[in-house]
Amino acid sequence: MSRYLPRRSHVFVDESKAGRYYIAAAVISPADVVATRSAIKSLRHKGSSAVHFKSERDAVRKAFLRGAALTGVKTVVYIVDGKPDKVARPACLEALIQDLCEAEAERFVLEQDDSLAATDRRIIHAELKAHGNTELEYRHMRRTEEPLLWVGDAVAWCFQKGGSWRAEVEPLIGEVRRL
Repeated sequence: MSRYLPRRSHVFVDESKAGRYYIAAAVISPADVVATRSAIKSLRHKGSSAVHFKSERDAVRKAFLRGAALTGVKTVVYIVDGKPDKVARPACLEALIQDLCEAEAERFVLEQDDSLAATDRRIIHAELKAHGNTELEYRHMRRTEEPLLWVGDAVAWCFQKGGSWRAEVEPLIGEVRRL
């Protein structure tokens, strides 16, 4: 169980699957979603429709991390080592859904990956049913539709890169769960 997810949270999830499998869940209280979204949206560079860490320059990455940290947003990072994606992703999603149910989260958004959406929905439905949760709202969205997904993207990318990037992202980390 995550000790970091406050009750009634809204959670925005992205992943990285290079080497280890990471899911980073940005956790925001409902009262802070609008202001945090606006602040995060302002961090993209001019002319860009979204922030995607794997294609950004280092200076843009560092500026984004500093700006995101100023919003107070924190993430819970779920990590699976040494397992193929088809095993690691469900394990991360199951742990995340369990944590969301225990925290009575209101909403969560996963970054849209058309090749995984149907499988994600099956896992999510099964976990919600297993936990008797009929209240949690969830959906898949593209990064251009939801700026708060950029936080999870940044955190997952930094974890995957390691080294100095792991230190750079530390202010955005609330908890790390190794599964």
